[in-house]
Amino acid sequence: YLIQIENNGEKIQPETIEHLFEPFYSTKPQGTGLGLSISYSIIERHGGNLEIDSKVGVGTTVTINLPIPV
Repeated sequence: YLIQIENNGEKIQPETIEHLFEPFYSTKPQGTGLGLSISYSIIERHGGNLEIDSKVGVGTTVTINLPIPV
């Protein structure tokens, strides 16, 4: 299964993308930084992957790729 979520908001800075999946990393003052790290871990445990691509003037695309169960 391939799931893509797109927006046309501001670009995520490269230095932020590098840390997005790290536990407790957050750009929000009240954030815990666990949401994406837990999501990433669950997707990986199911044999999938999660990628984030962000471009200035275009927006951000989150791609989740999960294997089809046999």
